[in-house]
Amino acid sequence: MKKLVTLVGSAALFAAAIIPAIAASNDCSNSTTGPFSNNTCSITNTDNISVNNVNDARIYNDVYAKSNTGGNSASYNTLGGSIVTGDSTANVTVSNVANINTTNITAALAAAAQNSGSNSLTGPVSNNVARISNSFTADVYNSNQADVKNEVEVKSNTGYNDADYNTGPASITTGDAWLGLLVNNHLNDSLTAIRGGAGGSGSNTAENSTTGPFSNNTVDISNDHSATVNNVNDLRIKNDVYAKANSGYNDANKNTLGGDIFTGGAAAGVGVDSQGNINSTLIAMALGGFDNTGVNSVTGPAEGNEKDPNEIIITNSRNVVVDNWNNKCQNEDAHEDWWWNPWRHEKVECDTGLLGVYNDVEVKSDTGKNDSDFNTGGGNVLAGFADLLQQVLVHVNDNLTEIL
Repeated sequence: MKKLVTLVGSAALFAAAIIPAIAASNDCSNSTTGPFSNNTCSITNTDNISVNNVNDARIYNDVYAKSNTGGNSASYNTLGGSIVTGDSTANVTVSNVANINTTNITAALAAAAQNSGSNSLTGPVSNNVARISNSFTADVYNSNQADVKNEVEVKSNTGYNDADYNTGPASITTGDAWLGLLVNNHLNDSLTAIRGGAGGSGSNTAENSTTGPFSNNTVDISNDHSATVNNVNDLRIKNDVYAKANSGYNDANKNTLGGDIFTGGAAAGVGVDSQGNINSTLIAMALGGFDNTGVNSVTGPAEGNEKDPNEIIITNSRNVVVDNWNNKCQNEDAHEDWWWNPWRHEKVECDTGLLGVYNDVEVKSDTGKNDSDFNTGGGNVLAGFADLLQQVLVHVNDNLTEIL
């Protein structure tokens, strides 16, 4: 099941095109015409819509964050040394949102109304034509290109404390070290919704009623709907993440009356979420709406006791083309020196081998590596908890196409 929730949520960020519906009626009529007359009733609605969304994005984030209460020293004291640190907390959020296209098109061809045309009470030897023609064409082109590089280093530290070479007792008590890091990339998200169609959601009615003898009566209803949607996305995301929560690496060594180390807890929570190349194309086309009706009623006789040439033609035509191209180097700038190669440190043409998502994530939560050595009066080490939560999510190349 495709993630429509993501698409609907992003759709509110940017409305590329909104074409409202027209709810009026189209009526034409030739009534009580004379003999030998030429009567024509014609309704033509034409709607041509072209939308081009072309986006380029390059995002580079170099983030270094450090929260520190550690790195303290209480050494070479005659009556002993004592270190008590407070808590250290680091919360970092890196969010990149780019290339969000939302195109809403509602056909304006009598979208919620009725088209009607009639020739009524026509004279003998008359030529009567009632014609309704609706044509709707929508062409949407979304071309997105994104190059994102996140270099993030976050540290929360209460450790690296020294209480060494004290004559009296030495004591180190550290607070807790907390670290929260979120890197979120949401790119190349295109939602295209085309609703309504030729003839709208009402009814199309064309009628020749009570026509004269030897008359030529024709009813013609034609609905033509064409929709073309191209989604072209090239995406490269590189996340290089290093996160560390530390309350360890403490030393209480070589103290005459002993050394004690009590560390607080160390907790690290890291989330890396990359989403891109998400295309949702929803096409609901009602050719002729709910009802197409063509009528020749009470027509007159023809010469030689043959029926007069009465003709009813109803034609509905629908043509839909949807192309989704993800990571194929088919965007507008694919063959220009636009892409930045972070490994070669130069601009290069688009290369499918470099596209996609690259995550290099290192997370540490540490309360250990404490030393209480070479103490005359003994040494105690009591380490707190170390908690680590790491989540890496990648959601790319998700195409949903729904045609009703």
